[in-house]
Amino acid sequence: MTSRNLMGIPVTHNKSSVIRLRSLALLLATVIFSPAVFALPDELQVHLDETNKPGQFSLDTVVNYALSKPAKSEGAGLRSSAHLLQISPELGYGIAKNTQVSLQIFSSIDANRQLRVDGARAGLTTMFIRPDDEDDDGLFFGTLMEAGRLPATLSVNRIDGEIKFLMGYRSGRWVFAVNPEIGFKIAGSGPSEPELSIKAKIAYRSSEGYRVGIEHFGDLGQLGHSGPLNQQSQQTFAVIDFKSQHVDVGIGVGRGWNAYSQRWLLKTTISFPISN
Repeated sequence: MTSRNLMGIPVTHNKSSVIRLRSLALLLATVIFSPAVFALPDELQVHLDETNKPGQFSLDTVVNYALSKPAKSEGAGLRSSAHLLQISPELGYGIAKNTQVSLQIFSSIDANRQLRVDGARAGLTTMFIRPDDEDDDGLFFGTLMEAGRLPATLSVNRIDGEIKFLMGYRSGRWVFAVNPEIGFKIAGSGPSEPELSIKAKIAYRSSEGYRVGIEHFGDLGQLGHSGPLNQQSQQTFAVIDFKSQHVDVGIGVGRGWNAYSQRWLLKTTISFPISN
């Protein structure tokens, strides 16, 4: 059986490999929907240069949970992230070459297995610089602009906005990416000062088609007077990405580095096109 990995290179899978991948996906689903889990306040995903082709839909789903809440307070007025499973499906649609729009829904399941919709936001992704093909070597740079209502675990505002800069470089088997982010209030009672954060990824593609790497997610504080970093959430993940049939799957195990971070975390990302 032949498929393409996340870097677009054909990979031949024997029957036992496919069975192992399916078993891993089943195990992952069992863990995700177990009631004894805890949630993170927002998605844990480093964006590269992927966009849908014009007229193409895709669905990405990020599922996050932590084994404990931070030792320090999660913020005045915020809903606690303990005993919550957060699921964030995102529908994307290509409107032009290198440009797509998206709609992300934030939902959660509490310890009593009660499902609630926590918010939603719309996004516009534009890649200004990229290789001719998404999997070619070279520099990429773009922006992701988002606005909407964030979960109460993250913001007390009615509407928040965010600008993400998507930049990185591919070279052979290696990929490097960084997403500096600026979050700001549009409407609500929260602080008016924009907040800074950063996401970064370095990964290596194995000969078997898997991509293994390290991701870091860090808050930097308010614009104009950032830090100190030891009083901001800082989380580092070991990650593995692979492709099973037409589905891209990412799995990560992370650790928080201070009292303002969840100590141990698990995350998954599942992405697939839903139209040609």
